[in-house]
Amino acid sequence: MVRQVWVGSLQARRRMAGARYALLAALASAAPVAAQIVPPGMAPPAPIVPPAVSPGGIPTGTVADPLRVYGDDAPALSGLDILAGIGLDVIAAMTTEYNDNVARLSDGSQLSDRYRSKGDWSFRPSVGVSAGRPLGRQQLFLNANIGRDFYARNTLLDRNRFGVNGGMAWSLGTRCGGRLQGGYIKRGTQFGTFEEVIPSTQERVDFLASANCRTATGLSANLSYNRKKTTNHTDDPEGEIDRSFADVKSHGISGGIGYPVANRGQIGLQGNWTKQDFPNQPLATGGVNGSEIYGVNLFGNYRVGSSLNVNAGLGKSWVSSNVPMSDDFSGLVWNLGVNYSGPRIGVSVSTGRSVNGSSGASSNYTIGKFFNTSVNYRANNRLSFAGGIGTSDTDYRGIDQLPETQDVRSAKMRRYFMGADYRLNRIVAFSLDFNHANRSSNPGTGSYKANTVGLTARASF
Repeated sequence: MVRQVWVGSLQARRRMAGARYALLAALASAAPVAAQIVPPGMAPPAPIVPPAVSPGGIPTGTVADPLRVYGDDAPALSGLDILAGIGLDVIAAMTTEYNDNVARLSDGSQLSDRYRSKGDWSFRPSVGVSAGRPLGRQQLFLNANIGRDFYARNTLLDRNRFGVNGGMAWSLGTRCGGRLQGGYIKRGTQFGTFEEVIPSTQERVDFLASANCRTATGLSANLSYNRKKTTNHTDDPEGEIDRSFADVKSHGISGGIGYPVANRGQIGLQGNWTKQDFPNQPLATGGVNGSEIYGVNLFGNYRVGSSLNVNAGLGKSWVSSNVPMSDDFSGLVWNLGVNYSGPRIGVSVSTGRSVNGSSGASSNYTIGKFFNTSVNYRANNRLSFAGGIGTSDTDYRGIDQLPETQDVRSAKMRRYFMGADYRLNRIVAFSLDFNHANRSSNPGTGSYKANTVGLTARASF
């Protein structure tokens, strides 16, 4: 993360050697309601409720591999949620994929001159390093990854991937701890970010500071601050499109309190505030387009036996824009999730409604409902299988005053995925995956269907 640069390989490695990493919060996989009402990456790093499912559609728990769920359109995650283990680890990975609709064309649309073919093979080598070192009671850590995307025919889409993050996991006494860290990544733009796929890259910078404490009675509290900047670089060979309008700067605060329930669960209250500005969206009245997103929610989770966990949240979020005559938003946000983890089978089901700020895309914020289910089966110590469905219904807001931005006002996404993992030995492992995406948008110019088949080989040391 860096999972962003090669999220599939690092996630697969986490499944194989989970003790080496501590997943503390996720840009895309933490989803208590409080984490959903802020832009991706703004959730607290150590939520006092367990993660459920992201509004973007990544089932977590038994299947938490964005590469598996999204195919060649895996999201550009921030990398702020991986804490390196003690020592030094190196992983090399190579993914070979075929996608039958790289350009994300709708039915009947003509292929633009930017492309040589609608479908294409891609090859994605990467090398990553993860290091951790104790410093008294504290822990220093660093994650770095470098790779490149090669396309067999549409070579204009070739892009480097680079990411690094690091910092310190600190502790104070036996009841308080947190993190102080930053990250940087540059990679090809996620295909689903805009309505048209063109050669482009996204550059992201993150900073995160967090603290959480627990009293002798079990009462816990957390507080975090996050600052993020996303910059779009467009390399349109036809010179028609410039995506710098979607550049965004944001910062926010999140905090909450929780209380244990019979040593099996927790109930609590969580709140968030985020301010985001779009430096390349000037207003006629002066200044630039911007908005504030804030909310509050009640949450709870409870463990039944050693294998079943139920979590839920209910709250409200507000969006306030500084654009004259624009409509603000307020509404309920909620989530409900059930996770089962048995000796061989794991099942995750999650649904909810969320509000999210911009991550450098066309809309300035989104309102969406999601439903996800996934199943994982471990045949033996070497072989496992996974599959599932991820759905989302999303409204794109905050762009009515900007006619040059994306035309799509709403979209329904249906994703179906399945895969298998095989570990040859302690060092070498393989993954085989199939992904189908079906997007229906309003207007229909943003609709498409795409199928991805990929084979990944990994070597970890």
